[in-house]
Amino acid sequence: MTSAHADEGQLDELLDLVAQEIDLDHVDAVDRRYRAALDWHEVDQPPLVVQAAFASDLVLPAPWDRFRQYPYRQAFDDPVAMLQNMLLARVVPGLILKDDNPLAVRNDHGTIQIATFLGASWQMHGDNYPWIEPICDVAVLKRIARAGEEIDWTVGVAQSSIRTLECYRHKLAQYPPCDRAIQISLPDLQGPIDTAEQLRGSDLFLDFYDDPDLVADLMARVVDVTLAVADRYRPFTVDRLDPRASTQHGYVVPGRLMIRNDTAIMLPAEMYVDHVREHDARLLRGVGGGTIHFCGDGQHLIEAVLEIDDLRGFDFGQSEMMDFDAIYEMCRRKRIPMTNLRPERNDLITGRAVGQYPTGVVMVYITSDIDDAKQVVAAHHEHATSRS
Repeated sequence: MTSAHADEGQLDELLDLVAQEIDLDHVDAVDRRYRAALDWHEVDQPPLVVQAAFASDLVLPAPWDRFRQYPYRQAFDDPVAMLQNMLLARVVPGLILKDDNPLAVRNDHGTIQIATFLGASWQMHGDNYPWIEPICDVAVLKRIARAGEEIDWTVGVAQSSIRTLECYRHKLAQYPPCDRAIQISLPDLQGPIDTAEQLRGSDLFLDFYDDPDLVADLMARVVDVTLAVADRYRPFTVDRLDPRASTQHGYVVPGRLMIRNDTAIMLPAEMYVDHVREHDARLLRGVGGGTIHFCGDGQHLIEAVLEIDDLRGFDFGQSEMMDFDAIYEMCRRKRIPMTNLRPERNDLITGRAVGQYPTGVVMVYITSDIDDAKQVVAAHHEHATSRS
């Protein structure tokens, strides 16, 4: 593999160092911990992953600090640069901290995958993630919504994504045990309502009243395309706990796909049930079960989502905005695990978080200070030892 931009020789140095630092016994222990916690079994400690709010915020110590982190705009078009960024952001912290980091990378082409397969235009500005240009012409939207089953695999970011995933598989295979220890996540495929909102913009909320058939057709088409795209990408992914669980966002989530439902939290529960839930349910059924994610306060949707037969888990972007104790009890009764619970630092240090939520959750601690991260992980392990 060659690159016109990134220094592939430096990536090889990084992979060689990563391979030397991988502890396969720890990797196996982390897998067992996720398996137990996501099944609501007794576990020594719920999984804890430390992350920075933004990857570039985490200052890595020597010898990792000698490796370059590339600008996102460069990495977007360069698989070598993207893999190096992913390793530094998602894998190396886990090697340093020995937390429950599943050592997973992904092709980081943003949230635009499905919308671009449907023919939407997209833009990038500077070093920011790409975004979709909303479609104002209803006639164009109707053509998209009622198109046939054929998918053009040459449009959008498909070729860049596949080229990047192929590069990941190729490079990791050159540096065992990276090929066994480092997982490759499915790209971010969003979900029925989030992709529909990308295509339509905020006018989608008016369409629920003015043209509900268009909204239904659009989300149905999104489901069809998402299922086909997931099948196309999955052979390039590596998930050791598949089909029980997979990796997203740098930790393990239940099921084979994460539906992003950030748009849905702005709907009343009744509207979600009447217009959106059937599409989420069909998508999760089609992949064999998965997780539903949302940021913000979506507590009013929890009961409705729990009725989806193939729901395997919840992923919360901002668990602190909701009554998590109440949600934990609702999910415990149905044995639906929750990921991305973010306890306060003191609750992790004192063990209060583990006492409150002993299983059924994956915890995430956000910090840009590697020494702070070491202290929190050590305390978390200490409480696990005292529990055993």
